Amino acid sequence: MQHYKLLSLTFFLLSTVITNNAFAKKAKTGPVIENYGPAYKVKTKDIALPEHFKYKVVFDVYKTASEVSNHSRRIESVARFINMHALNGVKMEDMEIAVVFHGKATKDILNDNTYEEKYLSTNPNKEMIQDLADKGVKFYVCGQTVEYYDYTRANILPDIKVSLSAMTQLVVLQSQGYSLLP
Repeated sequence: MQHYKLLSLTFFLLSTVITNNAFAKKAKTGPVIENYGPAYKVKTKDIALPEHFKYKVVFDVYKTASEVSNHSRRIESVARFINMHALNGVKMEDMEIAVVFHGKATKDILNDNTYEEKYLSTNPNKEMIQDLADKGVKFYVCGQTVEYYDYTRANILPDIKVSLSAMTQLVVLQSQGYSLLP
């Protein structure tokens, strides 16, 4: 009898999860970054977005995907930030976005040749970084980390600027009015 109750409870919970997932609304990519950054248009906001507001944001990226063939969810958060604001009425010209890489996330900004040498795969972040850079996102990498891993400028994607350190770049950007998003 206990086995039957446990089986029934398991079936009920599983069917609830499946049913809830079947009716869950799927986030969509775009309208600015077409292939990345799924987001929702929020129709029932209690707090309106401020008018004539300039979103100056710096993302501090130091974690990376656990699988070398997967793109970074941290970088995709940048695309999500842009898309969700655009979906909800913010123009791209009202967003100034910067990204600072350091630590293990430095692998995400390597060119394909270097990435393939180290990880036997092309860099799954290259296209996403290019799409973001094409929309005006500024990218920086910690020079201390670059030196630590013995990379050269030639190993790094062209849209990435090497700074003295992540700490320095984060301080400079925050002093210029950027809000830090860890």
